[in-house]
Amino acid sequence: MYNIEYRLRSNELFAMETERLRLAVLKRSCARMVTEYLVRNREFHKKWSQTHEEGYFTERTQKEYLKYDTGEYLHGRLVPLYIFDKEHPDRILGRVSFFNFAYGGMMSCSVGYHLDERETGKGIMTEALTESCAMIMDTMNIHRIEAFILPDNEKSLALIKRCGFRHEGRRISYMHINGRWEDHEAFYLLDDSKNS
Repeated sequence: MYNIEYRLRSNELFAMETERLRLAVLKRSCARMVTEYLVRNREFHKKWSQTHEEGYFTERTQKEYLKYDTGEYLHGRLVPLYIFDKEHPDRILGRVSFFNFAYGGMMSCSVGYHLDERETGKGIMTEALTESCAMIMDTMNIHRIEAFILPDNEKSLALIKRCGFRHEGRRISYMHINGRWEDHEAFYLLDDSKNS
């Protein structure tokens, strides 16, 4: 079970901990660490990630992205959680992001994620995604979380099902990935306790 961490580090706006992990919303001062993570995994993520220009993989650009992320987080429109091993806070393992928040009669959002190539197969993303979804539902009263996965991303499809998401259908030409528009499989997770 996750715990919200109230002893924030100087470079965090929010943090939560699971059994092995710390997930945190990071400040601009972490731009170098974020850039190192993205550059290290550029080829690994390329097949599954949205198309990025060369400048995306620079510290200067990531500083601007972090500035944007923190602003959106403070306005309740984005929860960008970078993943760390609790014992090693200086190396990013991955990221889980909650976005497209709709309130009122919908109380829903979307989730996306990626992981360091060297950390696959260790159950890290299963733990991070399961616990962060629970936190979002509990603390933000979210009823439905959606995820969109490339049809040939077998590991991600297995992960999303393992975390309790159900298949809903296919989104045609949903996102520009690695130079082309790609269809995605749509999944959803419901907080069944919020049926009234």
